Amino acid sequence: MAATMDDEVIIRKRYLTQTVSTAANALPPFKKLVKRYMQFCEALETGGGVEDAERLYPELLADLYAIRAHMRKLAAQSCAFQAEQQLYAEKQAQLQASIQQAEQDIEDRKRELAEARVELAHKQEYEAVRKMVMQVPSRATTLAEQQATQREIADLQQQSAALDALLDQRKQQFGGVLDSLAALQRCIEREEPEEGAAALGGEQGGAASAAAAAVLQQQQPMQVG
Repeated sequence: MAATMDDEVIIRKRYLTQTVSTAANALPPFKKLVKRYMQFCEALETGGGVEDAERLYPELLADLYAIRAHMRKLAAQSCAFQAEQQLYAEKQAQLQASIQQAEQDIEDRKRELAEARVELAHKQEYEAVRKMVMQVPSRATTLAEQQATQREIADLQQQSAALDALLDQRKQQFGGVLDSLAALQRCIEREEPEEGAAALGGEQGGAASAAAAAVLQQQQPMQVG
């Protein structure tokens, strides 16, 4: 494989330097020039070859001009090739820089997207907390409700105390009535049945009237503050 590559390099170099010919029956330009130059020199060395020398001289110049033109063409092609190589290298560098910049932009956009997602999540959390806070009554409203509740509790406590006092009073009143009835009953039991039949009826009527009046007086409703 290495030998094949070396042969290709040699053939290419010979072709570019015109040391080989592409035609089957044509001499390579340099070999043709050498042959013509040798003929020209032989014509000059021989005395009768002046006419041959004059004939070969224009042909020798034509071959020289052809080779010079070919060399100039090769030089121009080489310059153009080098310019193309430089342009290709510049384009390649620009393309590589563009690729690197695009990769950097992609990484920056990924980072910005991640930051935006985090910020959006925080905003959503803040919005949820804000809605929860908005549902809670304000401090002034809460204090007003608390004060109103405390006033209601105080009123209920006052009413409860008044009712307890009224209940105690009613217990005392009913206790007095019961004591009066018990005393009256004992008095009736001590009297003799045969002496006090008529008098007992009158006394019982009077005592009953007095007891009823006392009960009515004691059972009058008491105002609750």
